[in-house]
Amino acid sequence: MVTWANPTVARLAAGDRFDGENVCGLVLVCAWPMPSDVQSQAGSLCEKLRAELPAAAYVYPPSTLHCTIATLRAFTHGAMDSSAVEACVALWEPVLAKAKASPTWPTQPVRLRMEAPTLEGAAGILRYADLDGAIAAMRAALRDAIVAAGGVAVEGGGDRSLGTPLNGAPEGEVPPHIPDIVHSTLVRWTAEPDDRAAAAEAFARVAQSWTPLELTVPRAIAVFERLPYMHMLAAGGASADEFIWWSA
Repeated sequence: MVTWANPTVARLAAGDRFDGENVCGLVLVCAWPMPSDVQSQAGSLCEKLRAELPAAAYVYPPSTLHCTIATLRAFTHGAMDSSAVEACVALWEPVLAKAKASPTWPTQPVRLRMEAPTLEGAAGILRYADLDGAIAAMRAALRDAIVAAGGVAVEGGGDRSLGTPLNGAPEGEVPPHIPDIVHSTLVRWTAEPDDRAAAAEAFARVAQSWTPLELTVPRAIAVFERLPYMHMLAAGGASADEFIWWSA
C-alpha cells in the first residue's frame, strides 16, 4: 500500500522552516504567486478542507499554489551551498534560453482553467485545463533543449532510472522531471489518516463546492525553491522576486 504520510509535510505543518539546511530546488513554474482573486477563492476552499478533513491532512496555504512546468533539480535531492546553486543555474540558463528561443514556445500569456480538486491518494490537487496548449508547448520546447544539452527528462510517473542529467551536471545529480498533468498541489498528509475512505469522501464533498476559475498567466519563471513545496512566501518571504532567477 502506498504511504500517504510525508515527513517533510509534517515538519512544515509543525512550523519548521528548515533553518540552516540549505534546501534548494530549481523549478520552472507559472502562476506563482497566484493572483489575489484566485488566492481568495482558493483560501475559501482551503478553509472548508481544514474543517472537513482529518487532522492528518495538511492543507497548503494559498500563497504556495503554483503550476509546475518542470522540475530542473528536486529539493529532495539534498542541500546545496551557494557555489553549487550558482553552478546549477549556470548549467540550466542556456537550456532555458534555448527552449525560449524555440519557434513553438508560446508568445502569448498562458490561459488556464482551474477545475474541481481531486484526491489522488497521497496528494489532493487542483487540475487545470491548458486552454491554448501553452504549458504543453513549453514542456515540448524544454524537452528538446534538455536533449540538446545531453540530458533526458523523466516524464510523469515514469521510471526515474531512464532519465539522464545534463552534460556537466555534478556526479550523482538526478535527472530533470516533466509532469504529465497540469496541476497545483493542495493537500498532503502529516500522518496516515485513520480511515482513507472517509477522508476521500470528505474531500469529495468539499470539492463539489468549487466553481471552475479561469486565469491568465503572464510568464513562466525559474525559481529557487528555498523551502519544500514552494512555502517561501508562507514562511514570510518578502517577495516572490527574491526567489526568481529567470523568466520568459
